[in-house]
Amino acid sequence: MNEQLQTNNDYGMQLEPERQRQRKRSKRDEADPINLNMLPMMALFTIILCYLLKSYSTDPVQITPTAGTQLPSSTTSLSPQNAVQVALSNRAIIVDDKKVADVNNGRIELSQKKGRNPASLFITPLYDHLKMLAEKEKLVARYNKEQKFKGMLTVIADKRIPFRLLTEVLYTAGQAEFGAYKFAVIKSKE
Repeated sequence: MNEQLQTNNDYGMQLEPERQRQRKRSKRDEADPINLNMLPMMALFTIILCYLLKSYSTDPVQITPTAGTQLPSSTTSLSPQNAVQVALSNRAIIVDDKKVADVNNGRIELSQKKGRNPASLFITPLYDHLKMLAEKEKLVARYNKEQKFKGMLTVIADKRIPFRLLTEVLYTAGQAEFGAYKFAVIKSKE
């Protein structure tokens, strides 16, 4: 039996030869560097890189004019901001991809004006919808201190619409607490 047992370990106990070899082997394994499979790591980093490039290169504001809309051109250097989008065409007024009011030949129907008065600048369904959006944005701003209500509109207007229709829309938006606005244009080269 003495032949099978070897020297004392750290605790004064006798170890069998096989167990002692396992212990030496485990110490040797700890010193060896860990081999990693590089293919999965490269795939992971490639995916992360593609995601970061895509999110960095895309503009946070998407402006989509309605079919048949011709935007005016400008030499502006300002970039678009995230705001409520109001699209004007010869057929409709659309707020954030939802049709709000009908337009016939550049004029709002009398049934959609305040008091059915043709001289009125107030468009009732547009006001109702914008007021609802303003209240929603104020509620979000109340709980999220980073996002403040600015009352900003992005006006996507066909360059052929009458000035009167544009005036009515901007007047109504101002009544609904959207007093700041920017026009969507096509950037032309000088």
